[in-house]
Amino acid sequence: MKYKFFRPNALLGISLAISGSLLVLPNVAGAEKAQAPSQGGAFATVAAEKAAMAGQAPISEAANEVYRAAQQDPKTGYAGLVISAEDHGYTLSWNGAVPQGVSSLIEAHRAKGMQVSVRASRYTFRELDERARAIVDSGAKIGGAPVTAAGASSDGDSLNIGVDVSALPVGNHLPNDRASVDSISKYLAGGIPVNINEEAPKESIADRNSYHGNWMGGQVLRINGAVCTSGFSAISPTQRRTYLITAQHCGKKGDTVTDGSGNATVGKVVDTSEEFDSLLIEIEPWHQAMEYIQTGYGIGLPVTSGMEKVAADGRAFVGERLCASGALMGEVCGAKVVSVSQWVKMDSGSTRHVDTLEQIAGRFIAGSGDSGGPVFAYSVSGGVSARGILSATKQPTKCKNPLPGGKKTRTGCSERVYITNIYEQLWQHSKSVGNLGTLRVQAFDK
Repeated sequence: MKYKFFRPNALLGISLAISGSLLVLPNVAGAEKAQAPSQGGAFATVAAEKAAMAGQAPISEAANEVYRAAQQDPKTGYAGLVISAEDHGYTLSWNGAVPQGVSSLIEAHRAKGMQVSVRASRYTFRELDERARAIVDSGAKIGGAPVTAAGASSDGDSLNIGVDVSALPVGNHLPNDRASVDSISKYLAGGIPVNINEEAPKESIADRNSYHGNWMGGQVLRINGAVCTSGFSAISPTQRRTYLITAQHCGKKGDTVTDGSGNATVGKVVDTSEEFDSLLIEIEPWHQAMEYIQTGYGIGLPVTSGMEKVAADGRAFVGERLCASGALMGEVCGAKVVSVSQWVKMDSGSTRHVDTLEQIAGRFIAGSGDSGGPVFAYSVSGGVSARGILSATKQPTKCKNPLPGGKKTRTGCSERVYITNIYEQLWQHSKSVGNLGTLRVQAFDK
């Protein structure tokens, strides 16, 4: 049985009487010792990173073509996809026979010079995703420490399980021997192989500061005193009304939303989704939102932010490099997707469906006040392609607070973040509100 362990340390305990110790059920989430990454250049976007990302754009678009084709079959064998800009291609994992529609796309991509590999997987993504959600919601513990995250591996062969080791009872350790890991696989994951990881602490990361005529992504929002960032504008093709999306943990249904100055009303919250950490703001009827996001520097710097049109949307894939544009931190590019579609238990007790990004350049991606900010890739045809919004940071520490009149520092700053997926947010709000048709974040003029 396949297994992996990423911190070679000692013993197991499962309270279902495995190896004489413990697998228990209710929920907790805790904190591991925070690490403070370098803050140098946190406000800058490196031109070389954006140039490198331009090279990955056709691969990202090809991967999204495959993903969309795969989802047309309700019993799809899709298991995962990893892109590699370095190899100019992607690896698709599939359970069972690959259908003709997907095979045709693969051949078309190869004809364009992309290096495409297809490998057989043991499970489908849907099988692993359903099991992962059940594990996180169960409140299971390993060795006395709560399981706070679970999700499908990118190759479709196993489950990634995150454990809050800060809550381990004194003297207990996570398992690293094969028998113990196999026991966890059997009793917790229904026999699916597991990869056990230590989970880091999480914190919701609750000039771009004021109204400039129309609303868009990347601007400061105030909701009942909380400072957050607008993510993407959305339009209802049936209602011809425009909306803004930000993070659900910033407010609640019925709240009034203002700009950063507090002087201009943006609109009201009409829908929320806890599992996708998404909040939908209906814009006041005498204003509108546009299919643009603000990029460049964050607030508090004597530099004008830029604007980019949202030309497309898509899924994030492991290996992809993305940009984020929190209103306070500003645009930061080069963050690498290291996992997708993981169920994570937050300190608030809510469970979110998230992708994980890590900034390999050593700069912070986001901090408090950047929640809800847009996460995107630069598109082949110009503009940007939406991927999701900033939801939480991992291993947070303090960094500079650019907001005027406040404290000099703010919390929640990190080079590791969770984002929630734009597809799932649009789908959930369209389904929940009911009369919107299918919300979209681009092509407002169509």
